[in-house]
Amino acid sequence: MSSHHIVRENQEPALVILDAQVIPFEKVLELLEWMPTIIVLHTQLETVLGWGIKVDVVLVPVNEEQAWIARTQDQQPIQIIPFHTTESPLHKAIEMLSARQIPAVNVLASDKAALHAMAEFKGDAEVFFENKRWSRVKSGRFEKWVAAGTKLFVWPERVHHEISFLENGAVVAEKDGLITFVASSLFWVGEELG
Repeated sequence: MSSHHIVRENQEPALVILDAQVIPFEKVLELLEWMPTIIVLHTQLETVLGWGIKVDVVLVPVNEEQAWIARTQDQQPIQIIPFHTTESPLHKAIEMLSARQIPAVNVLASDKAALHAMAEFKGDAEVFFENKRWSRVKSGRFEKWVAAGTKLFVWPERVHHEISFLENGAVVAEKDGLITFVASSLFWVGEELG
């Protein structure tokens, strides 16, 4: 593949992997295209290393840092970031991304809790779980051309009241065309992965 785009360091979306099995590996490869900063939860490291990619950061429980430094010796340089069991590993990843001024992130997560946690991140974000890609809509307006039969999901539920044609958190496009969602606050739009 040839590309004519110039991407400055830390301008591509980082990839945070909390659940390596959440989407097919072919979709992960698409997220790796621009060589992002890769942050991995310690429980997912073995799987991610099995993909043959270089990891930049590992999120590990406090008091296990030395053990993980030893376990990742062949991956150096690698940053080990500890988190307390009372805090979200995603919160630590967001702190690091913000400190490095990385403007966008893709997160592979296990559940919708990641959408809550992303409230702290000020940049662009996409979260993948349950075979859906959730895109954060900071502007309050989402527009997309979709094919007939495309199903879109909206979260949080309070936004549903402002989107009159939404049923059970989802809308199915009746025909090819432009779909627009407007809300007075930030919301997420989920799309099933093909």
